[in-house]
Amino acid sequence: MAIKRRMTPVEFESIRPLLNISDDRVSAARAVLVDDDTYQVVAQRYEWSRQAVGDAVNVVWRTLQRYQAAANTTANIAIPEGWEQVTLIAPRELIAKFRKELDRYGSGEASTKKTTRKRTKKEA
Repeated sequence: MAIKRRMTPVEFESIRPLLNISDDRVSAARAVLVDDDTYQVVAQRYEWSRQAVGDAVNVVWRTLQRYQAAANTTANIAIPEGWEQVTLIAPRELIAKFRKELDRYGSGEASTKKTTRKRTKKEA
């Protein structure tokens, strides 16, 4: 059984300006990919064949794949080897501390500097 193609509304709207097809074809593809209508239902709605609906879906799907590939390529260009990209949502104070740590790490200071702490009387 083939894997069902699905898109979120946000994904669909992000590629919509990149589509060079008629508004009807865009709407038909959205009905299948986002709204989960069947090819048959959409074909009847527009008085098209299921193949025509499938063609519209394929155009949109290929555009999404190209968009995602380009985004991944662009994102990976600026990331140093051994690093990963994340989105962080945290209090401002923690983000400021995190940025300082990243600056130290990026300059090599964090990897060569040993952290020491004072020993307590019990440890001595």
